[in-house]
Amino acid sequence: MVAAALGGEGGGVFTNWIIDVADEEGWLCQTTSLAGVAQRTGATIYYLEFFPRIDSAEAPPVMSLFPSQGDIDIAVASEISEAGRMVQRGFVTPDRTTLLSSTHRVYAIDEKIALDNGIIDALSVRSIADKYAKRTVQYDMQKLASEHNAVISA
Repeated sequence: MVAAALGGEGGGVFTNWIIDVADEEGWLCQTTSLAGVAQRTGATIYYLEFFPRIDSAEAPPVMSLFPSQGDIDIAVASEISEAGRMVQRGFVTPDRTTLLSSTHRVYAIDEKIALDNGIIDALSVRSIADKYAKRTVQYDMQKLASEHNAVISA
């Protein structure tokens, strides 16, 4: 599983919840994160790998520290352009990946500083996500979080 979240959206909290659930349900879990950079030029990527505890009784599994292209079952993006970046990086594939993503936008620096309209077309990104994922679930996570006085991770 790979998840991308912008600063303040609770990506670390979300990851910890998933780890707790996996542990409670009898799965080994390893997680790493790759921090994005400030001022909306990238999200933090959280990578989680799971293995059934019962299958690891004889020998512990060797788990990866970094997501591999074409080897992701579930991808979660808290913003639509981050979903596009996951597709671009090869984390989302039509034979394997379920992509859950928000449809709202938080503009990147490149979009804000363009002399003309540099805004990425969110509908195009959604269409590409539908094409490259085995399954997509897309909705406005920011709107839902705001309606419940929460953050996206909740």
